[in-house]
Amino acid sequence: MAKPAGEDPIRNLATRRAIAATRGEKVSRTVARLVARTIADDGLSPGASLPSEQEMAKNFGVGRASVREGLRLLEVQGLVTVRQGLGGGPSVAEPTGAAFGDTMSMYLQANDIRFAEVIEAVVQMEGLTAAMAADKVARGDVDPDVLRGLEPEDHDAASNREFIEESLGFHDSLRQLAGNYPVALMASALAHLYSDRALGYHATEWSDMERDAFDEQHAEIARAVLAGDAVAARDLAIAHMRESVTIVLGENPTIARDRVDWK
Repeated sequence: MAKPAGEDPIRNLATRRAIAATRGEKVSRTVARLVARTIADDGLSPGASLPSEQEMAKNFGVGRASVREGLRLLEVQGLVTVRQGLGGGPSVAEPTGAAFGDTMSMYLQANDIRFAEVIEAVVQMEGLTAAMAADKVARGDVDPDVLRGLEPEDHDAASNREFIEESLGFHDSLRQLAGNYPVALMASALAHLYSDRALGYHATEWSDMERDAFDEQHAEIARAVLAGDAVAARDLAIAHMRESVTIVLGENPTIARDRVDWK
């Protein structure tokens, strides 16, 4: 089992030196950077406990206020969870595309970016991940568990929420199959920004005609991916996303002109 951050005296000394050598950077940011590095170096899984603020302050040779601020920086980024009260304390969080998307929204808002750009980015990224997934299948480097996520779904009896979640799950399977974490993370973050905003403007229920059309489009994309046809997979995924956008914007065309707001 990996040791919690700060137990190794040799590393403690190196950490203290790293903090002491910091120039032009707030101590809290240095602490955050070192905690994030320790999580990666020790392979700590989501849910793993981290040392308390007091222990970190002692191990790093800094004040608790700097540790607290550093942990808050990591918590905002979705890398750490800090529970209050008895039995609480910092622990490793599970980084998600949604958390990354929320952080991205801050930069988009600061640059006065409209949802039209987010929508176009989503369309192109879904095409890219579908093409990459097909390339991976063509190379024979596939995960059978991920492939099962591409199997056709029968949505006739599904609730509206189930239909949306299963449809989003299909695209998540494509991102996983693409086998490139940076691309999958970016695509997931953009999809989160789009779905969190746009899907809420659709009618209460997706019609049977819309569900059948989406199911068939997903099946066509899956067939192209499983055939290892990257060009067809990309084109079909882009066409599918454009149709989805057309349906949503048809009910509320002002979405494209709205500014992205920081969540």
